[in-house]
Amino acid sequence: MAHAEIHRDRRIDAGDLAALSGRTIAVIGFGNQGAAQAANLRDSGFAPLVGNRDDEYATSAAEEGFDLRPIADAAAAADIVLLLVPDEEQPELVRSEVAPGLRAGDTLVVASGYNWHFGLLEVPDGVDVVMVAPRMIGAAVRDRYVDRHGFPCFVSVERDASGHAWETTMAIARAIGGTLGGAIVSSAREEAALDLFSEQAIWPAILDVVRTAHRVAVEAGFTEEAVLNELYLSAEPAEVFAHMAREGLFGQLGLHSRTSQYGQLRSLSALDEGGELADRFRRVMHDDILSGAFAQEWSRPEAGERLDAMRDEVGATRLATAEAEVRARLDS
Repeated sequence: MAHAEIHRDRRIDAGDLAALSGRTIAVIGFGNQGAAQAANLRDSGFAPLVGNRDDEYATSAAEEGFDLRPIADAAAAADIVLLLVPDEEQPELVRSEVAPGLRAGDTLVVASGYNWHFGLLEVPDGVDVVMVAPRMIGAAVRDRYVDRHGFPCFVSVERDASGHAWETTMAIARAIGGTLGGAIVSSAREEAALDLFSEQAIWPAILDVVRTAHRVAVEAGFTEEAVLNELYLSAEPAEVFAHMAREGLFGQLGLHSRTSQYGQLRSLSALDEGGELADRFRRVMHDDILSGAFAQEWSRPEAGERLDAMRDEVGATRLATAEAEVRARLDS
């Protein structure tokens, strides 16, 4: 089995952040991750600039007392730039507003490996490119920093032009709270591929399981209210997943009745671990993701329109209609 190097701190001293000393940090994008990481950096003793368009996020940054500037101005003033805007906005934003202000010796920090791995970011030579990617939503990045529990994150050096990129990477990870939960040495390729794999293999399989289970149960004569609450509206599956994270995939089985345990394990043992599902997952991983085919497709101008059309299509399905009706009845 392959194992990654993990860096974990129980406490963080000023010396652990020395690689950031005297350097100006800019957070580009004040959305969920940007707001959380900017606040964590400030509480770690730094005064990050915030670069953001003139929108509600900029208003929030100003109200919270950050030095708010246009994106191009923040990037030009900074030595370390944290790129925390959505993946689909990054290539054009970097090309037009961030890259012109980057100089040799600066550092660009990405929180997603997607655009860098698939060659969609044009970053000037001489600029370090590193990844600090929290495996946590923005609100929890902030909350877990405050309570000092931290959160896991992936870290990597993608381009070490200065010879000191690793020190900067770990200092940023520490300053936002990532090493309190464990900084896992990874790569942009690994982060991007696994993120896409979850989105294109695991979650579609789960959605299909729920969709199929709903159809079969309704065909068997059970009410929509009972079926949908059993499947997910009760939030019981969310509780199960939370316990999986704490007690383990199979460790959490002890929280279920013995009848449930027997039924789950009996049915699991009857499934073919190397069968059709594994073949489908391999096709997604190799043919769609690692080949770059998905990245090329998503970069096409018409991809956004197709996404909107697919959302409309699933919104009109029998399951979505039944869910809306049941939610309306439960809320009335």
